[in-house]
Amino acid sequence: MEGNSNVSFHQSHKSKGVIFGLLLIIAGLLFLSFNFGWIDVALRPILFSWPMIFILFSIINFSKKDYSLGIIFLILGLFFLLPRIAGAYPGLIPGIDPAFTHNFWPVLLILLGVIMVLRVGYCRRSAKCTCREVTSSDTTENIDGRIEKNVLFGGSESIFLDPVFKGGVINATFGGVVLDLRKTTLQEGETCLDIDATFGGVELYIPGDWLIETRFHTVLGGVEDKRLVSQPDHSRKLILQGNLTFGGCGIR
Repeated sequence: MEGNSNVSFHQSHKSKGVIFGLLLIIAGLLFLSFNFGWIDVALRPILFSWPMIFILFSIINFSKKDYSLGIIFLILGLFFLLPRIAGAYPGLIPGIDPAFTHNFWPVLLILLGVIMVLRVGYCRRSAKCTCREVTSSDTTENIDGRIEKNVLFGGSESIFLDPVFKGGVINATFGGVVLDLRKTTLQEGETCLDIDATFGGVELYIPGDWLIETRFHTVLGGVEDKRLVSQPDHSRKLILQGNLTFGGCGIR
């Protein structure tokens, strides 16, 4: 189980490295084009603006085949980009004016809600639905000592009560997860907990005698261990690995 988790993690890291590399190349080409006048400078405040962050996360989620979350980020990005495009090119998009986001933000909520409801409904009908395919505001499954938790636009607090913790997956997107592991024990060898936090945070309460290794890849995120560490048991190790994108992981 742990071997498969490590392989999938490294494969995911390689694919994300390729994506970020391509994005850097595209950004460099765009800056060069603006500097030499190959592209209209009116596009510069559009292409290099904060709504493009949503487009970036949309691309990342599409690459992970997480299409519904990719669509959510795409809708968010386009919603805030449209007034900028209309301002740079008046008359190009009929009906879009500077008051667009103020007037139509309830429509944005409706669209996001419809996508979330449809996705949860699809997962319930699919017999092959896995943890990574569920994006309701808070879903948790404990299966044979493993935890699978997904939080989207919400928060979750839970205590793991199974006698032996065997790892699992935590996804937090625009939300927070608090998981207490102080009432369980580790199995012998290495145990992997995959954490993916995007504009979210994960807080873990872990006994001070657990040996922990972190293997996170961060983008404006970080991990911090605030435990009072005692003599660890070197026959057991918890590996925390994953991606922290504008998010963090706290260990207490």
